[in-house]
Amino acid sequence: MKLAHLTNQQLIAALKASAALDIALCEDAHLRCFSYQTDWQAGVDIASYNNGGGDEIIFIIKGDAILIKGFDHESEVSPHAQEEYRIWPGMYEGAPAALLAILANDAFDMDDVTFCFWRTSNTGAWQQGPVEFLNDEDDGSRWLLSIVTTTPNEFIKYAQNYYQDDFNRISPAQVHQVFAQYA
Repeated sequence: MKLAHLTNQQLIAALKASAALDIALCEDAHLRCFSYQTDWQAGVDIASYNNGGGDEIIFIIKGDAILIKGFDHESEVSPHAQEEYRIWPGMYEGAPAALLAILANDAFDMDDVTFCFWRTSNTGAWQQGPVEFLNDEDDGSRWLLSIVTTTPNEFIKYAQNYYQDDFNRISPAQVHQVFAQYA
């Protein structure tokens, strides 16, 4: 997993920086990919990535714990791709109940999920339920999590591709400055 080498604090800082830079690049909130909401509920922050094409990642942050719920709309693991609409077996099994309770809020579509990871301390291995892919099904986590920008250079590459000419609204030096501000 791409995020395995980061502490939760480093991941949170990168998510905040990416959201702040997306605001600087795009006036229309509906066209931004990254967002970060501090104190969405008391003691709970929510970060997200949404590409506008049906793919998204939700980060639920509570204390030292983070739950990542992702949805690749083209994945064969999607509930919409099942003969009988259902979440892939084991997807949420073992996830912290306190984080799942937040995810169950009407603000999120808990059923739109193709992968789920969590970590309950600042460092350590990310955990996942006992999900089994018997036919090499792709849950979309590899490519979708690769889009999460965790360094200034990754954000610059993402923004130049996504915003193209509008990337000129900010400079690479500003990107480095914002990432340093949240570090």
